Amino acid sequence: MHATQFAPYNSLVKPKPASALLPLWCHTASPLPKHRCIRADELVDPGWRADTIVIGAGVTGLSTALHLAERGARVAVLERNQPGEGTTGSANGQVIAGLQQGPDALVAAYGHERGERLVEFAGNAPALLFDLVARYGIACDVERAGWVQAARSSRGVKSLEKLAESWSRRGAPVRMLDRVSVMRLLGTAAYAGGWLDERNGTIQPLSYARGLAAAAARAGVEIRTGVDVGDVERDRDGQWRIATNLGEVRAPTVVVATNVYTSRLTGLAKTFLGRTYVSAYSVQLASEPLDEALRQCVLPQRHSCGDTGHLRLRYFRLDRDGRFVIGGPGWLTPPRSASATSFRVLEAGARRMFPQLARTRFEYRWAAHDTVTPDLLPHLYEPAPGLFSALGFTGRGLAIGTALGSVLARRVLGESPASLPYPTTPASSLPLNLPAAAKYYLRAGLAKLRREK
Repeated sequence: MHATQFAPYNSLVKPKPASALLPLWCHTASPLPKHRCIRADELVDPGWRADTIVIGAGVTGLSTALHLAERGARVAVLERNQPGEGTTGSANGQVIAGLQQGPDALVAAYGHERGERLVEFAGNAPALLFDLVARYGIACDVERAGWVQAARSSRGVKSLEKLAESWSRRGAPVRMLDRVSVMRLLGTAAYAGGWLDERNGTIQPLSYARGLAAAAARAGVEIRTGVDVGDVERDRDGQWRIATNLGEVRAPTVVVATNVYTSRLTGLAKTFLGRTYVSAYSVQLASEPLDEALRQCVLPQRHSCGDTGHLRLRYFRLDRDGRFVIGGPGWLTPPRSASATSFRVLEAGARRMFPQLARTRFEYRWAAHDTVTPDLLPHLYEPAPGLFSALGFTGRGLAIGTALGSVLARRVLGESPASLPYPTTPASSLPLNLPAAAKYYLRAGLAKLRREK
């Protein structure tokens, strides 16, 4: 399509100071309900004995705690900030089935029986999330309109055809879309084709995390905020000792659900887990609410979308108020201000893709901090007896992170790794050569530097 003319950046948007780069979701989330088990003034009462301590109150940590409590375990969650205010609360809010690797690739990597169990588990991850939302009455703006993955080139469409076919063989409600169908569903002529997965949808991610926290608290989980965890070590008696800014806590089992913030820990947790991933940032924008005319031609049926663009990767959706929310590649460090190049490039790309948005103001800008593993897959780790972790979500943490919380709970309670639907892998350091994920962001950064010259 032809390049679209639009007004200069500064004529449409007054950049906010860096301190105001909060995600849209912080402004629209349901408030965290008050509950006696969610408090910031003290650690867990020394007289109350926890079976498991969970470090981190994102979706994985909260899901783990809730599933443990449902089965009668005494659980405490330690969180540095507030529930959901890390990676979870800066996500785009798309709930997506599967992983970054397709079903056939997973079967090839893990074998037929193990691979198919993994594919089924990952494919059902959105259903588990939506079930938790319904079961606990979590108000998080759930929409299940489906998700489109689109490609700009005919070669990209052929790759998506193979992916859609592999899911279709397994009974998933998916179908291919030609150029015209994609344009009708999305409102942009930027793509040559794509596929639709009806299992997927969107949520308000911070509201979801707060709702999980409230559900866990009602189930008896003790959630402590304002807790800065440092050392994680095992005592001679087999108990895990966790040193924090407010004192020490102990438990026979610990779940490290800190994802990208795992490197801040010390002791065994960092030794085994701190070099298993690359830390990277994506950037996101949210517009003012679109008027009715624009809502008829930008995602008119409220599908969410992600594409296959590598360095030009885009993912976008509408929120409950009709804001257009789009994300794309960032860099290994966060943007320093609202006028950073990464934001400007993303906004320009959004307007080229959607000429309808030429005069629309983008009101919110933020960076999302996440982990990327060399194989682009999340991993379950058990680096020492009684120490468990899941990290490396590569942009798909809402659905699979929630689902892996249920698996972690089963493992903590004694189920064998062989009986679980997701494999446990050794917690080994990254290879000395730069992994694929880091190369991806390095290329993106070099391209950004070239644009700045």
